[in-house]
Parts: sequence; structure tokens; C-alpha cells
Amino acid sequence: MNRHLTEERWKEAVRHMESRFEREIAGAADCYLDLGGVKTVRLVVGDPEAWNMIRRELGWVMTSPVASPDATITLLKYDSPKDFFHDAMGLPFIHREDARFEVVCFCPGSGKGGVLFPTAQYNRDDQTAHLRDENSYYYVTKSYKPEDWINEGHVFVQMLFRILNSEPSTCLVHGACVGIDGHGILMCARGNMGKSTLAVTSMLNGMEYVSEDYLILSQDNPERELRASPIYSIITLSPKMYNSLYEKMDKARFIGISHFKGKYVFDMSAYSDRLRRDYPIRACVFPEINPSAEEPVVELINGSEKSRAITHIAHSTIFQMWSTGLIREQQDAKTILKIIGMVMDMPFYKITLTTDLEANSKILMEFVSSL
Repeated sequence: MNRHLTEERWKEAVRHMESRFEREIAGAADCYLDLGGVKTVRLVVGDPEAWNMIRRELGWVMTSPVASPDATITLLKYDSPKDFFHDAMGLPFIHREDARFEVVCFCPGSGKGGVLFPTAQYNRDDQTAHLRDENSYYYVTKSYKPEDWINEGHVFVQMLFRILNSEPSTCLVHGACVGIDGHGILMCARGNMGKSTLAVTSMLNGMEYVSEDYLILSQDNPERELRASPIYSIITLSPKMYNSLYEKMDKARFIGISHFKGKYVFDMSAYSDRLRRDYPIRACVFPEINPSAEEPVVELINGSEKSRAITHIAHSTIFQMWSTGLIREQQDAKTILKIIGMVMDMPFYKITLTTDLEANSKILMEFVSSL
């Protein structure tokens, strides 16, 4: 234990940091995000330069102000995001055994990522003093340039994951969801399995749409019905898939290229007429690409094949959070069990995809219409 770090000195450091935040966000604008009707988040932005990107990514979930939001995220710009909190607190000598920062660099090595600061604690003689509101989050970035912002991925996803996962019947998952006439299907698969392309193609062909990447799953309703809600109004497509869908994407607005993912990023706000919230899920679908298949096929699966599909959505969600350092071993089991509990009683189908995007979308539409 650093003998110079008394509890009073630690509290003074936290007050110093809070004062720094207040100066940084003086005159800042704010907005509110409706996360599936389960949580409301206040977003405080200290620099107007960031608003364009925020509106493009989160426009679909922006809502009217509320008196008591469930959490607050503050966005700041700083030359060295990893060093921000130590600099702001004026305590460069703090050791990890003295204080638990829960600071996470979202893009290790890039120098452009953000840091998460949900809790500050002072630990001494096995006593813990919680000195900050656990519902306060801070995102510090080095740059608001679109090309840098895009490379950080879906903004705030790590924080939204933690906020939503505090509810026992709600979870942010990595998956896709489309449907017809209020009958939705949840696509369960890791990356590069075809779910994003299938979801976007089907939406462009007229299907109702929730998401192609991250979404909110919830059973927070009297019927305990599984429902899905969107978060992001952007999509990411590989250059090859974009070229295939170019003629249909007349209303999509190109934002930039994510060099981190090697994909194009588009603002899909103009397709809001097809967007659905609190959307009932009737079945889960496991997509798998077979380049040699002559035509796509949908078939009911059980046993090991169903277990494999469930493993994909749970593993993919965990991996997305692990890649940022957010989730830890002790959180893995809890998150996995929650996801399994939500989907295990759903009927599962496997859709074998071909290289023909229109044929894949057509058979999916026929399948969903039959539910």
C-alpha cells in the first residue's frame, strides 16, 4: 500500500477529477438514448464536433429528455486517453493495489481509443469506499475525425453492454434481426458467417428490420416474450457485398471506411420506415455459407446443431467484449447463462446460404412468412 495515499487524499483526488470534468464539459450539450424501453442513458458531449458522428450512429435511439436517466455517459477529447484520469486526478503515483480504476483502452495501441471509468474505489484494510456513482461512464477520445471515429467501431457499445446487462432479463448481443408483419427471426452466428449481408439484403427487399450487428434482447414484459430492439443506425459491409448491393442502396449514406474491420460504413437513417423496436422473435436462425450449394435451404435443427447455434451467439457476444478488455472471466459465465436462458426454448433453424444474395433473401422471406 502506498503510505502517502490516505482515504482523505484519495477523496481529494476524486474531487479534483470531478472538477476537471466540470470544466471540460462546461456548456456541453446533451441528448438521451432509449435502449429498448428498458434503460434511458443521458449522453453529455463537450465538443460540438462529435455530434455529427453521434447522430449518424445513434439517431434511431435518440429520445426526449427524462428527469432521471439510468446512466450518464460523458464524452471528452484528450491527447492521451490512457493517461487522462491520472492526469485529471493529479495522482500519478497511484498503484493498482490502492485503487481500482476499471480503465479500459478500447483500441489498444492505436492511441485513439477511449477509456471507461464506471467506478472509482479506495481500498484499505479490506474496507472499500465507493466514491463515485457506478452509473457514470466516461469516454475519452483523441480525435473526432470521422476516419478515426469509425475505426473505434460502434461507439459506446462497451458501456451500453454493461448498462443493459445490469438488468436480469435484458442483454446486448452480437446478432441480427429482421422479420415480416411482426414476426421476427434472430440470426445467431459469429462474424463472417453471412448474417449481416443477409439481414441488409432482406431489409432492402422490404423486410422489417432491427439490426445487422448489435441489438438488445429483452424479456422485460409480462408475457416474458423474447423481443429485439435496435441501437445503431449504421451498417458495415465488405466492399464485395457493397458492390453486389449497390443498386439497392440508393438511400444509404456512405460515412467512411473502417480500416480496423476492412469494411465500408453507411448511415441507414433514411430507411427508418422499415425499422422496428420491441420486435417479437418467433425463431432463431443459424446462417452458414456453402459456396458450392446450388440453392439455399432452411431446415429445423435440434440437439448438437442447436447447441452449436446457441454457442455462436453467446461466444460472439463475449468475444466482442473481450476484444476491448471490458468483460472478465467472472462475468463470462453469467453473461453466457443469460443468453442461453433467453434463446434455448426458441425453435432453431439452419439456413444454408449460397453466393446468390437474392436467392438467400427470397428463401428467408418465404420462411418468415410461414411462421
